[in-house]
Formats: sequence, C-alpha cells, structure tokens
Amino acid sequence: MANALSQVIHFLSRQPRDWKVTACRASVDKLLYQMVFPYLSVYIALLGATGTQLGVVNSVGMAAGAVLGLASAAAANWLGTKRVYVIGVALVGLSYLVTGLANSWVVALMGTMIWWCGSTVSGHTCGIVCGSSLLSKDRATAMGCCESLAQGVMGFAGPVIGAILVTRFGGVSAQGIRPLFLIASALSIASLLLISTQLSHTQYVALEKTNLRAGFKPLSLLGERPDLWRFVAVSCLVNLPTGMVLPFTQVFASEVKMADQYVLGAMVTAFAVVGLLLGVPLGRLADRFGRKKILYALAPVFWASNLMLVWSSRPVHLILAGVFQGTVSMTLVVTQAMAFELVPSSRVSDWLAVLRFFRMLVGAALAFVSGLIWDHFGPEYVFLLAVGIDAAIRIPLLAGLPETLDASA
Repeated sequence: MANALSQVIHFLSRQPRDWKVTACRASVDKLLYQMVFPYLSVYIALLGATGTQLGVVNSVGMAAGAVLGLASAAAANWLGTKRVYVIGVALVGLSYLVTGLANSWVVALMGTMIWWCGSTVSGHTCGIVCGSSLLSKDRATAMGCCESLAQGVMGFAGPVIGAILVTRFGGVSAQGIRPLFLIASALSIASLLLISTQLSHTQYVALEKTNLRAGFKPLSLLGERPDLWRFVAVSCLVNLPTGMVLPFTQVFASEVKMADQYVLGAMVTAFAVVGLLLGVPLGRLADRFGRKKILYALAPVFWASNLMLVWSSRPVHLILAGVFQGTVSMTLVVTQAMAFELVPSSRVSDWLAVLRFFRMLVGAALAFVSGLIWDHFGPEYVFLLAVGIDAAIRIPLLAGLPETLDASA
C-alpha cells in the first residue's frame, strides 16, 4: 500500500505544473456541479417544465455550446489559451447565479445555456492544456488521476454537501434547492482566481490574427483527414449519456421511483465513488493494454445501470445504478485519450473543437428527442433507447477503429 502511494506521488510530481493547476480547477468545478446536479432537473421541473421542455432546456444549451465550441478554438488562437480559459470559468459562475435567481423554467433555460457555453469554453481550453502538456505514455493515467484523486474526491463530497443544504433550506422544493445555485456561484470565484493567478501564459496554440470565419476553420480538418469521421461518430455516441441519460436520471428517480433527497444525493455520490476508486487503475490498464479493450469492458456496465434504473424502485438498487453509471466518466476519459493520439499536437485545438461541436449537436438532438419520448411514450423508454443505441451503433463503430496506444498521428 505504501509502495503504491509512493508511486502515485512520484507520478504526480513529474507532471507539468499547468496540468496540476487545471486538474485543481476541474476538482473545484466538479465539487460545485455535483453539489447542484442531483437537483438541477428536479428544480427546473418544479419551476414548471414538462419532460419535453426539460429536453428543450438541455437541447438549446448544448446547441449553443456546440457553436461556441468552434469559436473557442479560434479565440484561443487570437486571445491566448489562458484568457479564453478565464472567460469560460467566469461564464460557469454566471450560469449558477442566473439559475439561482430564476423564477420560471424559461429563465432557468437561460442559465443552462450560459452553463453549457461556459463549460464548453473552459472544457476546451482545459483539454488543450491537458493534451499538449502531458506525455502520451502518461496521458490516460494522468487523466485517470484527475478523475479519481481530484474530481472523484470532490464529486463524492458535492452530493453530500448538496443534500445537507437542501435539507437545511426546506427539502426538495424550488425554495429549498435555489440556495445551492447561489452558493455555487459565489464559490466559483475560487476557480476563477486559480486560473487567473496560477496558470502560466504558455501558448499551447500559435497566436494569430483571426476573424469570425476562422471559427469554422477546425472543420477543414475533416476534409484533410476523412478517416477521422468514424471517430467523430464514436465520440458523439460516447457522449450520449450527457444529453440523453444524465439530465433525466434524477427527475426519473424522484418522480417515478419516489426517491428522496438522500437517495438522489447517494446516487450521484455513488457515481463519483467509481471515478475515485477506478480512475487511476483503469487509466493505467488503458495505457498498458490499449484503449479499445477498456471501452469494450465498460459498455455492459453502462447498459446494466440503465436497466436497473428502469426495472427496480428499491433505494439500494437506485444507488447501485448510480455506481454502474459512474463508469460513464471513465469511458469519456479513455475515449478522450484516444482523441489526442489521432492528430498531431499542432492540430489538437482544432480537433477538440470539432469533436465538441459534433458531440454537442448530437447531444442537443438526443436531449430534445428524449424529452418527447418522456412525455409521449413513457420515461423508461429514454433509458432503454440509450442502451439500444450504444449496443447497436457505438460498439460496432468502435470495432472499426484502430488501437491508438503508441500510434503515431
């Protein structure tokens, strides 16, 4: 045990400072998001949104994020990585404030749109720092460390803090949930100060004069490399839970399975625990045996989480569904590691912008369709369809991709 801890400390100590700073920022961001996430969909529903309108909230937000994702690549070339990073983090803090002050689901929609825009911009620049500063042999492991040691720990604490605060402010009601967003907005200043004062001014992308049309420049990468289209499709479907499953999980558990605030918090905590415990081991396995093998192994666990959520109402099974659902984060991490290895480092910014653009567009469409399915066919079919799409489309597409470990882009 002591030897393993020593190896982890040695591994972290040799990583670049900027990666450590952005990992710390990600952990603060995760704490705040996990604090409000169990109650976000419930809060918007309490403000009057139907299932279709809940789908619209996430769909419009993701579509806005998709467009801004392309622009953020051009902005990074024009303003520099750090300045764009600061703008993204500031938008996330603003989104919590707007959502907390919302008196209708339409205003909450505005807050959600701002969150998707801020999350897209900060996530893009975070990816640039991560992808450009880490060595290929350490990439999946380092990203796993971020998921487990940073985001996992904070993701565990966030739902616990959220449940305590919701109980303190009156339980699962609009007035009981509202203070969470206001507190998250105030605490997001810590992330803003961290990036503003501690991230170096290293330019991970070349500064150049640009204009509005330059925002579409990243798409030219697909014309130069048609072979990348298959990975774009896989990346979009890996992100399927973000638009189709996660926005509806908590409201499904609350309204259909009658889960209280403690079960809702426990489900999200269980989600985070998986990243905490398995982030580093799975990252190490992916660095040793290949990315695709790990992705194949994780897929059935995600399917099981959806089926358990649909077929059982017992609190212990709902929490276990949260545990299984936690593998989604590691699937995203390993897939992201593959993405970095498909293009030269000079094109990482454009490539990440392209992937985020298509992921957001597909996610927006899935979120909208999920809302319609929720209202017109039944909530359970949202989760069953997610399993079908993943098994019938993503896995066959993944099988046609080459293994990227140690591949030269």
